[in-house]
Amino acid sequence: MPLHPAVVHLPLALTFVLPALIIVFIWAIRSGKMSREMWVVIVGLQLLITASGYISLELGETDEEKVSKVAGILLMQTHEQTAEIFVGTTVVSLAVGVVAIFLQAQFQIYARLGVLVLSLISCVFAFKTGQLGGEIVYAQNGASVHSNASPVTVREHPASEAEPEAEPDNESLKTDDNDYSGESVSEDEPGKSED
Repeated sequence: MPLHPAVVHLPLALTFVLPALIIVFIWAIRSGKMSREMWVVIVGLQLLITASGYISLELGETDEEKVSKVAGILLMQTHEQTAEIFVGTTVVSLAVGVVAIFLQAQFQIYARLGVLVLSLISCVFAFKTGQLGGEIVYAQNGASVHSNASPVTVREHPASEAEPEAEPDNESLKTDDNDYSGESVSEDEPGKSED
């Protein structure tokens, strides 16, 4: 099995979580609820996104030739280029995040806001990369190149071929002489109703 699908979800998921965390950290640091040194948590997450994004990109390269036979070269190239831009934006965002640590306190807010903007740009490219990857896997059946199983064919059934409904004279559908309370009711004696 290919490793690309197993790794690629980490950077994509973290990318969408990061902007919210950045906002929380900016607010907490500005309000004094958190020390400025806690910004290294954001930088650590950025490093994880960038590293796992780069690894995903490299792992995708190993499958490119095989999958492009099914999904088409143009779609594969578009997916790859979008992924490269995504990783590029995470690298720039990481660099600004690191710089924010070493700036004087009055300038750090601007660097942090820059990181927020760059992380939102990364989200756009992460979404587009994931969307193209989904099209490769699901719409173009790209995952089939890694499977030994034969493709499953689903046959549509028109309404005319639907199973016929049970006929009314079917023995299992007829009512019997029991009222299901354990007592037998005779045909010539109507059931008594309780007052």
